[in-house]
Amino acid sequence: MSPQSDKHSNPKKYSISSISRRKFLGSSLALGAAGFAGYTGAFAQAAKPSTPQASRNLPAQGHYLIKNAYVLTMDPAQGEFKSADVLIRDGEIKQVGQNLSSTGAEVLDGEGKIVMPGLVETHWHMWTSLLRSMAGNVKGRGYFAVTRDVGQHYTAESMYVATKLALAEAINSGITTVHDWSHNVRNREFAEASLRALREAGIRGRYSLGMPAGQDAKPVDLQLLEKLHSRWPAYANDLLHLGLAWEGITDRLETGTKEVNIARQLGIPVSVHASSAGVISGLAKAGLLAEGMQIIHCKDATPAEIKSIVQAGAVVSLSPFSELRIGYGIPPIKELLDAGATIGLSADTTTLSGNADLFAVMKVFLNLANALDRSEFYLTAKRALEKGTIEGARSLGIANRTGSLTPGKRADLVMLSTNALNLGYVTDPSSIVVEAAQPANVHTVLIDGRILKRNYELTHLDKEEIIKDAKAEFQHLMKKSGW
Repeated sequence: MSPQSDKHSNPKKYSISSISRRKFLGSSLALGAAGFAGYTGAFAQAAKPSTPQASRNLPAQGHYLIKNAYVLTMDPAQGEFKSADVLIRDGEIKQVGQNLSSTGAEVLDGEGKIVMPGLVETHWHMWTSLLRSMAGNVKGRGYFAVTRDVGQHYTAESMYVATKLALAEAINSGITTVHDWSHNVRNREFAEASLRALREAGIRGRYSLGMPAGQDAKPVDLQLLEKLHSRWPAYANDLLHLGLAWEGITDRLETGTKEVNIARQLGIPVSVHASSAGVISGLAKAGLLAEGMQIIHCKDATPAEIKSIVQAGAVVSLSPFSELRIGYGIPPIKELLDAGATIGLSADTTTLSGNADLFAVMKVFLNLANALDRSEFYLTAKRALEKGTIEGARSLGIANRTGSLTPGKRADLVMLSTNALNLGYVTDPSSIVVEAAQPANVHTVLIDGRILKRNYELTHLDKEEIIKDAKAEFQHLMKKSGW
């Protein structure tokens, strides 16, 4: 949904509001061996202890022993187990294996359940969640029009309510890591509101600061970016890190270069939307395409541009549902896979996709890959599942903390109950997860060792209150905007 390729959008807006949706600066933080060069400062900063009130109100990190589950670790050294246990203490995965025991642990029954890493979402405009399924029915009232025209009427409270709604859906759907690509930040209070929602949800992720949507859109507030960076522990917790949602070069090469350089000096990962052919080669020519930079959509990327992404060590985020829905066509999935690009999967925006079901995103990714190769066997379900877990974590630079059930990593995991008509029992576990599972099958969710969903119910987020607030805010925005 990069305005760059929206043939119905105002060309003058293209470089600002239109590109805003695709500018996702996603260079990754260096997290030990899993990180990317040049971003160690960002993670070091994010890892500092912080105790905002919202973080202290989260469920406690428990001492848990999951027993007798089908365990998909997504770690080649660990493999998978038809029946095994997972020991969790102090927010960390301590052991994965059979016949484990631990004095004082609460036992979680894994019988009939698949235990796997939580899903990793790599690019989501969470503020647009109030505009669910509001695009694409009438010309002139598509995605860019609704986000531009309604987005300029948002308040900080709108940002908070919208982000909270998206986060509740994420956790309910088995997503334990998100990338909030916040491209409607009109002042400091807007950023603070989104960060407050992220803290309260207790989710892992990246918050990327972007420019505001609307007719009066302005460049990213670099002073605010620097302030957030310098005082990060006051705004966030140690589950979150800061990024730059960059609008791209557009016609402001000097300014755009300055934004990227400042982000790199601060050790902040950069993410950018790139749909049209020539965008990626423009980044390379300007010397801006670099290790860890996140390139979103890549819809019209040429073979040479794909090669340049891989050679630079940049990463890719694909959102096949929204890319198909908006009419952009099919992203070059096969070419990216063949080139060995690091790929994460994205919910993008529920304004287009309707929901944030990453199980469905993995499924359509798998199906498109095989359709493009005209082969049933080109991409396996296991490889598709990697994109939604460990490879997504690699693309965000946090694979040494999450993305697989590896002892020593943080306890971000989900339990899927097979006691459902769409599952029933386990045939091939990876195929079942990618091809058959749905958010409705998510029985339990742990993030950083905290149970945030148990027995199909959110434990600390009030679903009814979140829906009530979202409905009221939506009605208020519709009245203000005249939409």
